[in-house]
Amino acid sequence: MLKSICLAAVMMAMSGCAWLEPAPEEAAAPATARPVTDHARENAEVAALLAYYQGLLAMPAEELKREHQAVSQTFARDRTELGRLQLALLLCVPGAPWHDDARLMTLLDGAASRKAPADSPRRHFVTLLQKLVAERQREQKRADELQQKLDSMLTIERSLRGRAARKK
Repeated sequence: MLKSICLAAVMMAMSGCAWLEPAPEEAAAPATARPVTDHARENAEVAALLAYYQGLLAMPAEELKREHQAVSQTFARDRTELGRLQLALLLCVPGAPWHDDARLMTLLDGAASRKAPADSPRRHFVTLLQKLVAERQREQKRADELQQKLDSMLTIERSLRGRAARKK
């Protein structure tokens, strides 16, 4: 299910990146060259991050583990925004033993991209990841609650069976 959510995030972010591309007439206007360049650069960064995530999904477990260690060490040393987002994507990989939603949310909350202008592609990307993680947490909480109810019902059923067997 997490893989589906992350794949949906990739697809939404990719379509969002295309949506944020400047119109040809905007790209040609010299007065808006700087913002268009920033958006184009951020679009490219987001696209590269999405491609990176797809690469992570295809990696064998040992290679993924080495990648996690390398990115974690690099981020601990340099604290770059790119390193932060790469580490966040590594924490999103389904079935990874280092999965930690609390750490992921802390990474995303500390992202400089959250303070970027409202139309920033990186800001949209970070916001999307935060929403997906929050949704996954809600779903997991609901699944845990349902499992607890099921376990309680099974306990009651066993108890009733034990009583019925003693009465015979």
